[in-house]
Amino acid sequence: MPTGMPTTTPTLDPPPMNTPLPAAPRAVKVARTTTIPACTVFVDGANAGTPDGSAANPHKTIAAAVAAAASGAVICVATGTYAEALTPGTKYFTLAGGFESKKDFKVRDSSVHVTKAQGNGSNRFLGISDPGPTAGQLTAVDGFEITGYSQGIVRDIYYAQRFDITNNFIHDNECQGGGGNGGGFFLNNVTGTISGNVLSKNTCGRGGAGALVDTTNSNAVTITNNLVDSNVGDEAGTSHGGGLYLFSKTLTLTANEFTKNSVTGWGAGLYVGADTGGGQETTATLTWNVYRDNRAGIYGGGFFCDDSARCISDHELYDKNCGGNIYLDCGPDGAGATVASFDHLTSSRGLAVGCGAPGPGVTITKNNAANDAYTFTNTIFSGNAKDRDFDASCGSGCGNLSVAVSYSTVQTKYASGGMGVTITFGAGNLAGDPLFVGADDLHLRSTKGHWTMNGYILDTASSPAVMAGDPAGPTKDNPERAGTRTELGAYGNSVEASLVR
Repeated sequence: MPTGMPTTTPTLDPPPMNTPLPAAPRAVKVARTTTIPACTVFVDGANAGTPDGSAANPHKTIAAAVAAAASGAVICVATGTYAEALTPGTKYFTLAGGFESKKDFKVRDSSVHVTKAQGNGSNRFLGISDPGPTAGQLTAVDGFEITGYSQGIVRDIYYAQRFDITNNFIHDNECQGGGGNGGGFFLNNVTGTISGNVLSKNTCGRGGAGALVDTTNSNAVTITNNLVDSNVGDEAGTSHGGGLYLFSKTLTLTANEFTKNSVTGWGAGLYVGADTGGGQETTATLTWNVYRDNRAGIYGGGFFCDDSARCISDHELYDKNCGGNIYLDCGPDGAGATVASFDHLTSSRGLAVGCGAPGPGVTITKNNAANDAYTFTNTIFSGNAKDRDFDASCGSGCGNLSVAVSYSTVQTKYASGGMGVTITFGAGNLAGDPLFVGADDLHLRSTKGHWTMNGYILDTASSPAVMAGDPAGPTKDNPERAGTRTELGAYGNSVEASLVR
């Protein structure tokens, strides 16, 4: 970590301060949509007239609208509180909340005109089980506040369908009866999008905010721009995934922020797993996600890649996660390999369990014969415990574990338990302080200017990591950052990289 805050002055050329700059994608802070869809059925609990589902005389409850609507309907719902527990069977539709009441559904802002689904503590807002929609039939929930349920949204069927959850504030839902997966949502066998949601203070055995399962091993889910904050995985001693608990053949996670989630066991922010012995494969591509201040009871405060999953990380940032920032583990005996690659990673200030002392940047365990393989390139490790950027142990199959680190700021001494693990430190590794801009701003200092939202700022010193990346990798995508080597860390080779000339 930095030895002190830099002395900075605004750069005037190029570009001046207060000139907005392009930025990397980020999670939402507030769930919001203003888009008005092609509504076909209408709901307004404040309607004093005789309801017929029209914009002029909308239904008074969502359940009435669902009962009257045909499959494929777009059900638009005005602001208000709706104590609903929907079980639509085979019917599929889009629920669109956030419309102003008594305005003919021509004004929509879901952050202002809140459409609140209110549970009684033991029910579900939307529950879909067999028989239900199938194949390309779309169910979607957009622009709602969903709170007070045992589980907010559930789709649990052995065959697949399309399903989207977008722009919702899903909070304070708590699975009842112990165990279970997915307090905010639980989806089995869906292809679709989960985007623009704020998932906060939900609790379940695993996946406090949400959970995905793909028993058909055929689905693809895109998860983008969600804020996953202060959720809990509370299964006693063994929970996986305080925030999200995910299995799907193809996962794409981009620009999500995982903060202050907790888990009794492993993977407080995010858990990605597979079950190759049971026919469930998972390949997860992770870009521009941020993991901060999450707490694991055992390992993996930020992220856990487990049980033969394939995890491909690019431009991710981990900071102050308790139980260590990242955990990588093999599968059970007879399972396939767990494979993970990390490029342009920042792993900063990992903390021990309990958060009272520095902890590991990456924890690795190995106890089977599969050819597990982990690579780290263009990475900044900083502020982790002494000689614990890596904490690796092996009980069996140690010769089948490959760990390679190159072009990174890293401590080459590391903790190794059991039979020992050999980490290969290749070309281009550095030691020492990467000179972050500030305690919580993990951009790199540069005398030519570091990125801010409103323009570049000049520093009195340049980080040794500014031009230390793999020369075989791609060059920077902005001519102002010309060079044959990229910047290390999460912002390297991006619009937020520091200037080099």
